[in-house]
Amino acid sequence: MSSKSVLPAESSSASPSARRSSLTTTQLINKLTKLTSTYSGLDASLMIIQYSTPLVIALLLKINQLKTKYGYHRLFKNKQSNFGLLELSQGWGQMGKSIGEARVIFRLFGMLPIISWLLALHPKPLESINKLLYSIISLNSNFITRIKESSKTIPTLQAISLLLYYPLEHLSWLTTKKVVPLSERRRGLAELWSVRFWALYVVLEIYKLSQSYQSLQRRTKLLKYSSKSDISKEESEGYELPPSPSSPNSNNEKVQSVSIMNIDKKVEIDALKKDWNDWLNTAVINSGYAPLTIHWSTPGGLWTSPLIGGSLGIVAALGRLTAEWRKGNS
Repeated sequence: MSSKSVLPAESSSASPSARRSSLTTTQLINKLTKLTSTYSGLDASLMIIQYSTPLVIALLLKINQLKTKYGYHRLFKNKQSNFGLLELSQGWGQMGKSIGEARVIFRLFGMLPIISWLLALHPKPLESINKLLYSIISLNSNFITRIKESSKTIPTLQAISLLLYYPLEHLSWLTTKKVVPLSERRRGLAELWSVRFWALYVVLEIYKLSQSYQSLQRRTKLLKYSSKSDISKEESEGYELPPSPSSPNSNNEKVQSVSIMNIDKKVEIDALKKDWNDWLNTAVINSGYAPLTIHWSTPGGLWTSPLIGGSLGIVAALGRLTAEWRKGNS
């Protein structure tokens, strides 16, 4: 029997639901592969594991406490290795710490896109710096106005804040590994100011969110109260002018213009929905980052429970992961 006759028989034996589930599984694996093959997607995935660690540890310790209270001493425990929930919680803590250090190392390479971003904003950086210094020294009255109105101001400040955040973070981390000989006080200052520069980036991002919200509100109102209404082909036929000898195709042109208008409006609505979804996702991310950066940039912190930081980190991580997942759909 030839292979050509075997293949249809094999494919017909599988049910449609099985073929659909196989296709769905393949698509899911492909999307996950694409997600974790990028720096931002892999970092967001690791971030969920890292920040879920305090919650997992708290759950394991609570179960261990209940086990001890009700006398289930052998539950979840290997008799030979003497491994139980307490040892498992300690292992989760070590794993979370290792993932956190891995993300710090990854961020060393994260400086390259930031430099590329800054150069895209200012292709001639030295010339831009000279103009900035000249405007400051000459006390130009229009300098502040130009800075406020420029679309490059906020992104430039964000790029600079990250360029200050990354080196200070790595300097602090290298000090803990005995690579850089800094005193504990200076290491603490480097760590503190690194997070403060990150907090500056988050504050600027929240400002951008407020501006984007106002813009999206205006676009929504304009679209809602627009004079362009959806007109079907049937509705437009009763308002068409009779064809004249000089324009025999005027009837078709009228219908085509109405169809094009409706298509353009649908494209505009879809674009507005996408922008609203992107805005909401960015707001979720920064709703987690904002309290975290304030907590870390304050000496002594704002709370002592690791569960608070873990919960906020999960919120930001889910927002980032959602954004990266949507990139795979585009």
